[in-house]
Amino acid sequence: MDFSIPEEIQKRAKETRVWVEKVLDPLSEPLEKEERFPEELMSELRRGRFFGVTIPKEYGGEGLSFIDWFPLLEEFSRGYAFVRMMAHCMNGLLWRAIYFFGQDWMKKEILPKMAKGELFVANCLTEPEAGTGKDINTKAEKVGDKWVLNGHKWLISVFPGYPYFYLTFAQTEDGITSFGIEEGTPGLKLRPMEKMMGTVGPRHYNVIFENCAVPEKNILGEKGKGLNVAFDILALSRVSIAACCVGVAQKFLDFSTVHAKKRYTFGKPLSSRQAIQWSLAEMATDIQAGRLLYQKAAWMYEKGIPFDMEASIAKLFTEEMVVRVAEKALRLHGGLGYTQALPIERMFRDCRSFHFEEGTAEIQKLVISRQLLKG
Repeated sequence: MDFSIPEEIQKRAKETRVWVEKVLDPLSEPLEKEERFPEELMSELRRGRFFGVTIPKEYGGEGLSFIDWFPLLEEFSRGYAFVRMMAHCMNGLLWRAIYFFGQDWMKKEILPKMAKGELFVANCLTEPEAGTGKDINTKAEKVGDKWVLNGHKWLISVFPGYPYFYLTFAQTEDGITSFGIEEGTPGLKLRPMEKMMGTVGPRHYNVIFENCAVPEKNILGEKGKGLNVAFDILALSRVSIAACCVGVAQKFLDFSTVHAKKRYTFGKPLSSRQAIQWSLAEMATDIQAGRLLYQKAAWMYEKGIPFDMEASIAKLFTEEMVVRVAEKALRLHGGLGYTQALPIERMFRDCRSFHFEEGTAEIQKLVISRQLLKG
């Protein structure tokens, strides 16, 4: 493995950090305060180099490898959590399902719009009374020349007011099948969920299908093999989440390092005290370990080497690592960190969402143990 980051990507990462801190963060405040995605923020994202970074050039994207994309994702993760989530979903996740499993019309119509930030994709997999695997309850029945879906998905990221394509999964007579559903299709209904602890912005949604009819051409992949679509998305997405965890943790460490130098107690800066020095060292060690884990998984993906176990290892470690770092950062900042005067309070809440994105720690342990024990 070559751990060096190309000079062009280093330069772009620095530019992205400035863009996030100076432009995106101030425009993102309505996410937290008003639970809405401001048009000014969306306009800035479309104007900048935010959408389509990893989408292949043939469909209007930049075609960056994931090894080169993840240092940029780390920088986006330092900003507001909903912006991080959008960067992750639009560049590290949903286009791949359409590119590798979608019909030709989907690739031609959807991918170029995704690359411009003109169309968003919602991944409708999780259900309230089932998991995200073989036990899903949503059903699709062939009626005439169409498939009629009935079911309920929840915890789905949707930004109201922006056009969407819904990627969903349903039980059919052949097994679980993946469908793409265009916005405005009769029988597709949205209902907002309760406010989240963190990652605040437009609400997550219940997505409800009531006799929602879609044509055969909306199937992704093969009938009965929809979980191949879902699991293909999840493996690389877990690496993407790991990169996000590292970015957030790095921001905690950066805040803590500055605070330790500026804050004086009993006539001495916090940075002069061994306990604080050790805490900072532990945070840095955790972050570096997480970064190396996701880099290895990304390298394996780019080389075409099976990486499911490494993806789950990276996700498992980093989701727990970022919480350890957040706890240390909050303690180091003392009572000030517990107030909304600093982003520490918001970030402390936001990073808890990593426990649930792309599978809990328990799911990651199952994936890892199965790989260890098979054969």
